[in-house]
Amino acid sequence: MTVHTAGIAIRLWGWAALLRPLKHVMPLGTLVRLAHTRPPVRPRSLEFERRLEIYLAATGTFPRRAPANCLERSLGAYRMLCAANAVPTLVVGLRRSDALGVEGHVWVVVDGRPLAERDVTAYTQILTFDADARQHASGGSAAMLSGVRFA
Repeated sequence: MTVHTAGIAIRLWGWAALLRPLKHVMPLGTLVRLAHTRPPVRPRSLEFERRLEIYLAATGTFPRRAPANCLERSLGAYRMLCAANAVPTLVVGLRRSDALGVEGHVWVVVDGRPLAERDVTAYTQILTFDADARQHASGGSAAMLSGVRFA
């Protein structure tokens, strides 16, 4: 693990540890505002984005892979991308599952492309949060999220 990867891992896992209990008592919009950060005055780093995406896509055991929970992982990535001037969008989607009923998933999009996600086309986007933590409805409402399990 390189120094850069270790820094990414520490930040992602730190945010996951913080978000793990908070996601049960705070609404999603509040969690996004908590994760949001203003970028420092510096240019966008495509190299950082590439390293983050590689880490998010990595498999293996802790700490060589990102947190498995999509909400924790995506909020941490959203925060780091905001800080890196990447203009990310946090996306919340739902899909029908025979085994689970309705299943939710959260992911990050940068430059119109899902970051380190295999296939999100099965999910209907219902909410997005832009790089300024503003919520936008996408054919659904926040009330639909009540009781939804995020994969």
